[in-house]
Amino acid sequence: MNSLRLLLVDDGSEKSDAISTTLASANHTVLPTRGLDEAGEALFVEQFDAVLLASSFSGASLADFNAKLRRVEQSQRAATRIPVLALDSASVSASGEGGGGCDGYIHEPIDPVALTEAVRSLAAALGKPMELKVASGIDDLPVLEPDKFEEQVGYDNELMVEIIDLFLEERKGQVIGMEDCVANADWDSLSKIAHTIKGSLGSLHAARARSRAQELESAARNSQVEVSLRAHRLLVRDLEVLEPELLELRDAVTSAS
Repeated sequence: MNSLRLLLVDDGSEKSDAISTTLASANHTVLPTRGLDEAGEALFVEQFDAVLLASSFSGASLADFNAKLRRVEQSQRAATRIPVLALDSASVSASGEGGGGCDGYIHEPIDPVALTEAVRSLAAALGKPMELKVASGIDDLPVLEPDKFEEQVGYDNELMVEIIDLFLEERKGQVIGMEDCVANADWDSLSKIAHTIKGSLGSLHAARARSRAQELESAARNSQVEVSLRAHRLLVRDLEVLEPELLELRDAVTSAS
């Protein structure tokens, strides 16, 4: 376990950039996420060696995240629990497996070697080291969550329609761009397009396609060809499923205006 895949959870501060740079320099792969909700979606993308909390989170929200983490592990038939670590500046309760906290703390500034050893020790204590695998369960996520979308735009119907129209217009070019990337084995560009699509889907609260875009972004960034091809195919399918739901929502809010 010299090279780790880490799920980094921050509150949107610039700290995550510095942490990612430090860990990447030690050949660790880091997926930064903003908040526990986004981190929870990332669990459906791939399996991680550890979760690193870089910010403070409430005990209740952390307990919900841990519960989701354990459910995902069960669905993936993981060999053991994924350790949850926190920076010592993060005010969470290290209540271990039986509670809603974390399994241990990492001192700042982060020492990649010390972090590796901490994860290695926890993995040994909790069971066999887990192998990286593509997550299953994205299809269980909702296609669209209109209530969350409406809340995000402040119940502004005109803004909602504008966002939907912009997404549908850009999607056509993005799908063509992804097909070109796949044809030319341009995984770096494919990862960037997937990242852009992921952001747009997040604004729409289209959880299933967003998680699929995140899966594709991660796989393409790491030149995982088979996973990238599969994720690309399924993302195109998920976008096709999403479009009629967006059009139906658009018609509904237009009629209500």
